[in-house]
Amino acid sequence: MTVKRPAIMMNEDNMIKRFSIYFFLFLLLCGSRFSWAQHPKDMSSSRRQNMFGKELFIYQNYNFADSTSEELSCMEFHFGVVNDILTFVKTEDDQFRARYEISIIIYNDKSEALVEKSVSHRVNVDNFAETNSRSNSRHHAISVSLPPGRYRGVLKLTDSESGETISQDLDLTFRGFQRDVLHLSDIMFLDKIDSSQTAMNYTPTMQNIFEALSSAFSAYLEIYPPLLEGTVNVQLSITDAKEQKVLIGNHQYSANRRSVPIIIPFREHLTRPGDYILRIDASIDNQTAKIQRMFSVAWANISMESDNIELAIEQLSAVAHKRTLDSMRAADEQERKRIYDQFWRDRDPTPETEKNELQEEYYKRIDFCNRNFTEISSGRQGWQTDRGKVYLVYGPPDHVEHMDAEVNIPSSETWQYNRLNRRYFFADRSGNGVYRLIKVE
Repeated sequence: MTVKRPAIMMNEDNMIKRFSIYFFLFLLLCGSRFSWAQHPKDMSSSRRQNMFGKELFIYQNYNFADSTSEELSCMEFHFGVVNDILTFVKTEDDQFRARYEISIIIYNDKSEALVEKSVSHRVNVDNFAETNSRSNSRHHAISVSLPPGRYRGVLKLTDSESGETISQDLDLTFRGFQRDVLHLSDIMFLDKIDSSQTAMNYTPTMQNIFEALSSAFSAYLEIYPPLLEGTVNVQLSITDAKEQKVLIGNHQYSANRRSVPIIIPFREHLTRPGDYILRIDASIDNQTAKIQRMFSVAWANISMESDNIELAIEQLSAVAHKRTLDSMRAADEQERKRIYDQFWRDRDPTPETEKNELQEEYYKRIDFCNRNFTEISSGRQGWQTDRGKVYLVYGPPDHVEHMDAEVNIPSSETWQYNRLNRRYFFADRSGNGVYRLIKVE
């Protein structure tokens, strides 16, 4: 593939500095909201995932012991679907409607279908803007029980309005939970816990990421003791990306039932965004079992403690005026917090509510940039990079074209924003993953 090298049209630093001006213009034009893409409402392949590879239709699966038979193993599949991936049609009462079906088929090694299950859902929203929403994914669950072993699965999301289907192949292992051996189920990170007089209902996080202040910040798992007597000793730990332990605990649970469910809350122990690992080690008599799972905490979840405020202020550099930033930096701790809070209070699109959607969206974008654009060679976090600064202001582009490097031609990306009638060109001229903004047209 031949790619023409884009010419440098203007100073890169000047282009970045202009973003803050565009940002405030868009706040005015969009009713104090960030710029959002308005996609055509179809389910074409370009919209099956966003431009950076994270699915808009996501799933998690968790393996538990079957509650009805020790000969079976139970796999729970949990799904999240956002509006932006669906086709909406306008109804006679001026609402917008979408319909879809989620199905899963599981095959044995002879390609024989063993199980086929599905769930259907209808979505009604009041306005067109809601049809483009990528937040508040709808949760669905399907449970399948099979003998322990390896299977192949096919997961499908079918849009009933367009007839189009997204499918994904799955390699599945149903573990055995023999009665005479200590076992642990998979770890499920909980976004919500709803309790009633008869039962407790859990909603897992999607992609093991805690993204909302209201998240339960807890983990759920089940212990399967070999005998219905004695005590199970459980040691748990949470470590961060630097392998520093942020939580260590020891607990004991009575082994008086076949399945011992436990919930582990850890909100108060997490004061910074980032990646973490939860490790569980269980023992009873001379038997042991262990399991671990990684999870992430996004910026929007973190209470603004003094050590986080300084970073949060620096992360406003893409959108705040230099005078505002200087006043925050020069102020004492209490005044700095007041100015920072006032900055976001002045831009709250719904001041009558506790939630500041604009602030939450901004720090979600910070988190996204750090996950996708961080430059290891330069040491710059994703929000500090050229791609990150564009993403912070304008959000996800409508289209991204990536060109691999060839002889004397660097890797490049072109971001297209249809609503701006503008394209941003980035090139990795050093060949080490550092993409610089080289042209805007």
